[in-house]
Amino acid sequence: MSRAIRWFRVGFRVLALAFIVVSCRSAWAAKNVIIMVADGSGCNTWLATSMYQGKVGKQIYDGPDWRRYPATTYPLTTASSPTLKNEQVPSLIYDPAKYWDGTPVAGKSASDKPTFAGYAWAKGANTDSAAAASALATGIKTYKSAINWTDDNKSLAGRTIAELAKAQGKAVGVITTVEWSHATPACLGGAHHSGRNAYLELGSEMLNAPWLDVIMGAGHPHFDDDGKPSTAKPSDSQWAYVGGQKNWELLTAGKHPAGWKFIETKADFEALAQDPNPPKKVLGNAQAATTLQCNRTQPKTDAKTSANATPVKALEPFETPQNQNVPSLPTMTKGAIRCMEGNPNGFYLMIEGGAVDWANHHNEPAHMIEEQSDFVASVEAVAQWVESHGGWSETLLILTADHETGMIWGPQSDTVPFQPLADNGPGKLPGMRYNTTGHTNSLVPAYACGAGSQRFADLVRGADATAAKVWSVSGQYVDNTDIFTVMKDAVMAPAK
Repeated sequence: MSRAIRWFRVGFRVLALAFIVVSCRSAWAAKNVIIMVADGSGCNTWLATSMYQGKVGKQIYDGPDWRRYPATTYPLTTASSPTLKNEQVPSLIYDPAKYWDGTPVAGKSASDKPTFAGYAWAKGANTDSAAAASALATGIKTYKSAINWTDDNKSLAGRTIAELAKAQGKAVGVITTVEWSHATPACLGGAHHSGRNAYLELGSEMLNAPWLDVIMGAGHPHFDDDGKPSTAKPSDSQWAYVGGQKNWELLTAGKHPAGWKFIETKADFEALAQDPNPPKKVLGNAQAATTLQCNRTQPKTDAKTSANATPVKALEPFETPQNQNVPSLPTMTKGAIRCMEGNPNGFYLMIEGGAVDWANHHNEPAHMIEEQSDFVASVEAVAQWVESHGGWSETLLILTADHETGMIWGPQSDTVPFQPLADNGPGKLPGMRYNTTGHTNSLVPAYACGAGSQRFADLVRGADATAAKVWSVSGQYVDNTDIFTVMKDAVMAPAK
């Protein structure tokens, strides 16, 4: 056989292989990639909300076209600064046998109640929003507090899903119900820092980043948590959430060098959602201090302040009047999409129900259901938009959480390990109990629909038969880094 023929055959095989690879990758392509994160929302938060709404098994994401997996969220290490080892701590890796262990164990001190081995392990092996959102944004596990930063103390600049999407010519946006420079929007908006509390630097980077086109959230320095104008001078920490006083003054004067269109009133957000000629670059800072709704003033619901006080009835969802001057998450969602949908290359958008986490940290089931309900309404709004704008063949929608907060189980779950929630019917709080005010290493939902969602089937890490039985999902689970892989493949794959 001549050398020329051999090279011809080799070249033909290379071309054929390339064709196969491109063909496979194009099946994962999505013009638009939307990830929705219900912060601090484990599987039982989603289930409790469905119980309250009377929609168990009937939510939009329970439909036949949705791929439904649990996801692991463990960090590389529980250190709060770089260890310089960049090695996975083995004991943190999710293990069904460790998680579902109902063996009683003593409390750490005489004042601590006995608990269960699975509870203790899940509480001790937990991640935080920074490490978890960094994994979602880059596919790389890291230490707690890292904002797209490695355990060997290096920035992941250029490697976030936001930056990759912009490099493909897509519009990029992040919206949240909490301060917009918080860990999840900062990570999934492509910011970089070794510490999550560097709000001034994170906010400034986001405002000046060439890849961000839409930012929306709370954190207004001149309003309180009840949506009322504050008479106090903003503190340094309040200025930090918006990238500093100088950036704020430029934004509100319409003179920021990045070209942001600044909006803040409820009417502004509602008008944007209907604008036939929307601005291409929008900073929407709702008129509330820390959260849109969750931290509003509420009556006391327990007797912690006095040993002789008579406990009052626990709050029901939506019982406390909501702030009327701020947009809902669905309204912000519609406005953000309106700004980006005109991009011929599509868009990448992160939508966070950030205050679900706050409610669960406070062990407030009523506010948890309020916040998760707002998130679900946003999911419905996105699905309606998809179905009227090219359909699911053009858009990938992923729903997930960064971690679980609260160790939520049934009403006697302090004595009955992993007791199921009690469904008390529509419009009534389910029977439930918080077993911590912190994060856990529990599985969280990872649901996906649309272009490229089939990619998850290739990324399964393991199986959890108990999780499958308890939450009526596939026992096969993926990792939060796999969510990045699916988004990256959707963004980077050649168009169909």
